[in-house]
Amino acid sequence: MLRRGVIFWGVIVMWCLVVAACSHNRSDSVSPQDLARVPPDQMAPVHQARSEVAKAQDEVSRRDLALKSAEQEAEVAKHEANVAKTQIDQTQAILNKATFDRNSQVGQQAQRDLATYKAQLDVAQAHQKAAQAAADLALAQKKQADAERELAETKLHLAEALALKSSGDPAGKNVNADSLRAQVDDRLKDVEKAKSDVTKLQTQAERERLAWQAATQRYNEVRGVGGSSAR
Repeated sequence: MLRRGVIFWGVIVMWCLVVAACSHNRSDSVSPQDLARVPPDQMAPVHQARSEVAKAQDEVSRRDLALKSAEQEAEVAKHEANVAKTQIDQTQAILNKATFDRNSQVGQQAQRDLATYKAQLDVAQAHQKAAQAAADLALAQKKQADAERELAETKLHLAEALALKSSGDPAGKNVNADSLRAQVDDRLKDVEKAKSDVTKLQTQAERERLAWQAATQRYNEVRGVGGSSAR
């Protein structure tokens, strides 16, 4: 009885090893050596796919630079807000002292400056929100570019696999084109999700940009009416 059990499990293990070996032999990629045997006149789809990968990589690089620029702008806007807060604190101290000293002339000027600096803080904070929204958008656009590059690379692998199969080369039997097609479908879904995220953040970024413009207009009005020397 024990011997039969050992034989049974031995058969199961051997079967699993055979299946694993077959699966291992079917690859999702084509080696350069195998691809080199494909006739040049059958390589057009591969060349086109390579071109698409290069374009996608260029877009990734461009979006990476745009993201860094947006992040730097967000830091500048944050600094502007901190400066405006400091000016408000200093002017408030001057106003408090003028009130204590009953110095109406200094107090009146401090009040005008304070109104201007508060409007300036509104602008700085609106700029900070707009800059952060732009940075969030830039990050989403970078993720979209990454997803599109991964899609292009997967399509390239599929094009190479199909070219090898079409050439009649024996190695073509070891390429799992169905798996690559499924991967292309997955990458397409990733791209669509990334595009959806970008669309949502574009709306938010535009909303914050308009709020920044409105705050800037109010600041200019206050500065013009107040006649303050504040910058």
